Amino acid sequence: MDNKKFELTDKAKSVSSAAKAVSSGCEDATSDIEAVSFSIEDILPFSGASSSGSDNASSDIEDASSNDDGSLSDTVDASSGDDNASSDTGEASSGDDKASSDTGDAPSTDDNAKSNTKDASPKHRFKIIDDASRVTEKVLSPFNKVIDDVQRNYSNSSRIKKTIIAMFNMRVWICIPLIAIIVLGSCYFAFQSEKTASVEMSLNYEEAANGLNPNSTRFNAYNISSKDVVERMLWYCGIDPESVNVDKICDGISINATNHKSFSEGEYYISTTYKITLNRHSSIKDIKTEDLITYLCKSYKDNFYSRYTENRSILEFDIEVFNDKEYLEIADLLDIKAQQIKKYLNTRSKQSKSYVEAESDETFKSLVQKVEDIQSYDIAKYRTFVTMAGCSDDKARFISALEYVNRLMGISYKKDMAGYTVRNDGIKMYDDDMISVVMIPSIDDSKNTYYMSKTKTGMDYIAKEADDMLDSAQQTSKEITVNEDIISKMAAGTNSKENLDKASQMIADIRNKFTELSRQIEAVDKAYVKYRTKDYLTFKPVKKSLIQRLRLVFLFEVAAGLLVLIFVVIWLKFRMYKKGGKAE
Repeated sequence: MDNKKFELTDKAKSVSSAAKAVSSGCEDATSDIEAVSFSIEDILPFSGASSSGSDNASSDIEDASSNDDGSLSDTVDASSGDDNASSDTGEASSGDDKASSDTGDAPSTDDNAKSNTKDASPKHRFKIIDDASRVTEKVLSPFNKVIDDVQRNYSNSSRIKKTIIAMFNMRVWICIPLIAIIVLGSCYFAFQSEKTASVEMSLNYEEAANGLNPNSTRFNAYNISSKDVVERMLWYCGIDPESVNVDKICDGISINATNHKSFSEGEYYISTTYKITLNRHSSIKDIKTEDLITYLCKSYKDNFYSRYTENRSILEFDIEVFNDKEYLEIADLLDIKAQQIKKYLNTRSKQSKSYVEAESDETFKSLVQKVEDIQSYDIAKYRTFVTMAGCSDDKARFISALEYVNRLMGISYKKDMAGYTVRNDGIKMYDDDMISVVMIPSIDDSKNTYYMSKTKTGMDYIAKEADDMLDSAQQTSKEITVNEDIISKMAAGTNSKENLDKASQMIADIRNKFTELSRQIEAVDKAYVKYRTKDYLTFKPVKKSLIQRLRLVFLFEVAAGLLVLIFVVIWLKFRMYKKGGKAE
């Protein structure tokens, strides 16, 4: 037993010296190894099972000695009998402790080091690569066998012929993956098509050909993906815009012009047809993509009509603007409203004098006549009544205001008359003989004739200014006279409650007539716009065929590309063979 003990001690020392020799190139490892001491007690404390422990330790040490890697970590690995050994010297100590524990006497002195030491060497990675290589070689072995057989049987044929024969022999192995790719790709694109919808938008008004909106502002098709339009779409869908990412939804909307044409360099073409595609965001659920893009089109149409088409707000009649106004001021406001509506209708009448609305048989001319009837009868009657009755919320203040206005207009009248008088006197001082000589010879290019042209002189401009000032003075005088008449009648009026109530009722009647007339005008105007422009915008859903939805053309192109790639790979494989039939 003593001899075995000393033999094991000698072997342990030889292992330590071998480790020192291997790690001589690394200063840190050398210093750690030199700190390791082997003793009889640490390696082989004798007990009843010492023989078996010493045998195990001896076999471990012999394995370490036979390890041809020569690394320190492998040596200590073998000594400890543990597969998960590390590369530092502490593991050598751990290996000694493991040897001691095999004898059943001394416990391990470095359990923490053992638990933390894993195989961090490149051997693990190399093992994975080797395993992958073996699997690949095993998978490709049937293909290589087919290629070898073709090379052996058709050694004198061209590479292209051999490649075709090899692909025919492997047709099952080639077709199954390609069919799987087509089937799985079709399923994927079918699922994706449910999240995508498209419509075609057409601009149906004259200004669109110039890239303009109906109100002559610059048209921008990308407004359909703006935040305002998308938020309104979400409200139509019953979704709170705060609960979703609006910017992401905007990014899922694409706009592309569809009627492209080829032009020479320097020429421009403005598209009037666009394809709008919506890719439904994952945050929007329980709504079909087709319904979602319908709401998008409705939202954009509302936005377009409110911002870029004819402004029909002039047809609206808001009684709130009459609050805190005097009764006579209300008559002036009603006159202004009538003039605005007449101007709008006259513009429409110039665009189409013969247009007749189908349901009501109304024309723009007949609507203008209705406005004039309200203006000349109802408003005039109201004005006369409130003037004669002296209707006012504060008669004294109102009369005082009119008198102040008359004083200001009196000053303007005197100023205009003074200017007229001065200019008239200047004209009288001008020599009449000068008029006959202010003539210049001229040629009419259109008729190619000679004539004497009279040019304007300073007196001509002075005479024009004198006429303008006289007209202004006369108009001011008329207004002063009207105000004086109102003041006298207002002062004589009783301004009773019955008269005020009657005046309020007359205002309500005029408002009702304007409201009804505005409704008729709006109906005729909308029908006319639809007739002339086909409703400005039209949206037509883009229906995809089954081939387009599954993108079969694309998938077959991918399959064809893979076939070409397989052909090239097999062709290159045959190229590696020598004439004798063996691979190079």
